[in-house]
Amino acid sequence: MDNRKIILAFYMVCSAVLWFLSRSLLEWLYHTFYAIRRYAAVGTLREIVPVILGALLFGFLFRNPKVNTVMDEVVSELKKVTWPGKDDVMKSTTVVIICILIASFILAGFDLLWGKVITFLLHT
Repeated sequence: MDNRKIILAFYMVCSAVLWFLSRSLLEWLYHTFYAIRRYAAVGTLREIVPVILGALLFGFLFRNPKVNTVMDEVVSELKKVTWPGKDDVMKSTTVVIICILIASFILAGFDLLWGKVITFLLHT
């Protein structure tokens, strides 16, 4: 596997996201439910549990051969992709913005027109 550094970085990011989400959930539980704050070990658990969950996820991803195979294939396929250059991205973005503006003006015109028609029909 020549893609090991990229895969390990992905595993670390996944573990960090799980750490952050679980820590945020525990913080929310701590601040929302007063009964939880009565327990002395809650403060320590609030800090330790997310770290353990992140480490467990990293270990699971790192040790699972199926996940490693799939990730290696994904990285290999992404290396084959021909990514557009800056000029192509700028031109495509400009076209999309112009199309969105045109569609917005058309929809606004129809909305105004139907609003006038409905108002006319209701008042007559």
